[in-house]
Amino acid sequence: MVMKLASRAIAMLLISLSQAVWSSDTSSPALVGDAQRGADMAKLCTSCHGYQGRSVTSRYPSIAGMDEARFIAGMQSLRAGERGHLMASMTRGLSDQDIADLAAYYSRLAPQAQLEPHTQQEPRTEGADASVP
Repeated sequence: MVMKLASRAIAMLLISLSQAVWSSDTSSPALVGDAQRGADMAKLCTSCHGYQGRSVTSRYPSIAGMDEARFIAGMQSLRAGERGHLMASMTRGLSDQDIADLAAYYSRLAPQAQLEPHTQQEPRTEGADASVP
């Protein structure tokens, strides 16, 4: 009788353990970014992306106010070398936590206002000869 109870207890234990293993979430926990640490790291980004992520040239995008998930996905893609040869080398040494910290910082900044495209028009002069450049 004791042997039967012990066998049954062991069987129940094994069943409960196997259910726990199969039902557990195997995905890694989402990283929580530290915006202050991101601000410290962002000093390296300023030369291209501008002060507080507001670029002054169309060559480099403004990253202020970017959605955290979008920022993280983009940086991981760049780090993997999937696009942006320059950024691949810039992001190669960043850990997932570094990227999460940068994302936390930039997502908290106000985005840069969209600038109107500048079109330069030649001044018109009254009576000017159209054949003269």
